[in-house]
Amino acid sequence: MAAARGEREVAPLIAALRDQAEEIRLSELARFRARLDALSPREREAVEAVTRGLVGKLLHAPTVRLKDAAGTAQGDRLAEALQTLFDLP
Repeated sequence: MAAARGEREVAPLIAALRDQAEEIRLSELARFRARLDALSPREREAVEAVTRGLVGKLLHAPTVRLKDAAGTAQGDRLAEALQTLFDLP
C-alpha cells in the first residue's frame, strides 16, 4: 500500500522528466528538419522510432529506480536529485 502511494507521489515527476525529454527530442528533430526533409517517409519514420526508442531506453532505468524507491528516504533523495539535475518543477 505504501509503495503504491509512493509511486503515485513520484508520478508527476516522472511525467515531467519524460515530457522534458520528448520536448528536447522534438526540438532536435526540428533543428535538423532541413536535412530530414530529404528522407523518404519510411526513413523519417525510422528516425522517429530510433529517437523515441533512445529517449525511452535512457529514461527507463532512472524511472524504475525512482518508482522502486518511492516512499522511502532514498526515493526522496532520488526525486530531489532528478528535480535538481533536470531543472524539473
